[in-house]
Amino acid sequence: MSLGAGLRSYLNRSASYIQQEASNALKLDGFSSWKKDLPMFQLNSVEALEQFVLGCDADIGGQSEAYWGHTPSNTGLFWGKLDTKVPEGSKFEHSGYAGIKSKERPFTLFHHPRFDASQFRYLAIRCKADSRQYFVNLQTDSIYPSYTWQHRLQAETPGEWEVVMIPFRDFILTAHGHVQKNQLELDRTKIRNVGLSIMRQDGEFSLELDWIRAVNTERTLGDRDILPTERGANQKSAPFFVDFPKKGN
Repeated sequence: MSLGAGLRSYLNRSASYIQQEASNALKLDGFSSWKKDLPMFQLNSVEALEQFVLGCDADIGGQSEAYWGHTPSNTGLFWGKLDTKVPEGSKFEHSGYAGIKSKERPFTLFHHPRFDASQFRYLAIRCKADSRQYFVNLQTDSIYPSYTWQHRLQAETPGEWEVVMIPFRDFILTAHGHVQKNQLELDRTKIRNVGLSIMRQDGEFSLELDWIRAVNTERTLGDRDILPTERGANQKSAPFFVDFPKKGN
């Protein structure tokens, strides 16, 4: 990309940010406005896949193989072969992992773009997976770079397309792969990276991805439940809300 094109892209991103902030300010009711979903990644092109980086234990001397590519069906395919054998002379106790992680989105004049999923209850992933266990990994603007909020991804119908929906409040805080004793709630307003990984399972693996979104159902607005009014759900009337109990309460 030329210097001129790069500058135009930078200024366009900054202008879009100003427009969005102005729109939010004018609405005044942005907090309570129901939205079905927040598209995060649509993995339907080579360019879309370039938003992610790939890594595995082979980067530090391990013997696993991992690949990330575009399919003829216009989806992203994360596949390879894990080898949990620790190479001789390695300073590491464990081996056998692979993962993909989204890159930070290009910054603007005013901010570093983040996904604000505070008004959505679930992270939804349309995928076709094998029977292995994967992990979904989220990172925010934490003061500790190693902090990662994690949840298992296990296909209910291996080999078939399905939409996996994970409540944001069910993600667990980890650091360097270890669950933390003192749990901190995921800051949904500043999601920086989204990733998927697999570890310590010898053999071939395959995970095909179509899209990743933050979503609500017709009865949710973030962690609040939308209840029908006394006048009936079929009448056009404003819904009211109840607080959804937080985990551990």
